[in-house]
Amino acid sequence: MSAHGRIQENHDSIPFARSECSDGMCCFTCVIPPGNKHIGFFKSLWKRGTGYPYVKLLVTSEGYKDEWYDSCKFLNFTIAPDAARCHLIMDLRCSIYKSRPTQCVGYPDRAGESLYQSISGPCIFNEYTAPPAYRKLVYKREWKAFYAISDQADAIRGICAHEDPSAARSLILEAKGVVRTTLLVGNREREYILIPIQKQTENILYISEKHQPIATIRQAYSRWEEKIHNNLINHYGEEWESRLQGAIEMEEKDACKRGDEDTTGNPE
Repeated sequence: MSAHGRIQENHDSIPFARSECSDGMCCFTCVIPPGNKHIGFFKSLWKRGTGYPYVKLLVTSEGYKDEWYDSCKFLNFTIAPDAARCHLIMDLRCSIYKSRPTQCVGYPDRAGESLYQSISGPCIFNEYTAPPAYRKLVYKREWKAFYAISDQADAIRGICAHEDPSAARSLILEAKGVVRTTLLVGNREREYILIPIQKQTENILYISEKHQPIATIRQAYSRWEEKIHNNLINHYGEEWESRLQGAIEMEEKDACKRGDEDTTGNPE
């Protein structure tokens, strides 16, 4: 990014580009097979993306351990000025396919763990963009999500192609909400530039049927209730209601029996 022109006065946040896969969340939180086998037999012939291994997804909150998610090896992460060179925009997409690969279409319905660790929710982006009242009800913490960019010249050069790394770094750091910090990753301290992930959904490709965006607590509760109902049917069959009632009555009888034993010191 050139240090000249209106973009030099950049103090806005960095939004996603208005394009398919621009959030790239599935490249961090879907099930990425070991060795990136989802790319196919000739994956060794492809050049890795600009985001790997320099960009990570960071989920953090006060009093809790940071959660780190590595990206797919073929994630392209770019930061560039818009057409008018007034603002910076982020774009995340697969470096091999022009649109979301068929192997990744299952996200977030198939989401559950990354290559190295479990994920805290079925659809981290939906949970993150949900209304504040929902997050306060569901979580005991107020968590934040960032794209963490390794603060080194190679990383900046890769994600800001055709621009001077030093000037590009300065412009990124001037953006609203962006901070530079030292974080403990494994056993080593590393320098990162943190870009907060905005809670915007209107520009994001959304194809999930199981994890629709969360609009209200009532809507979320209906889905939880429906999921519990379906689980009971799958486990107990159509007679789940009578079996559930029988299990509750048995539990209550056992509780009364234990109470009598505690009181008398002798079984009935």
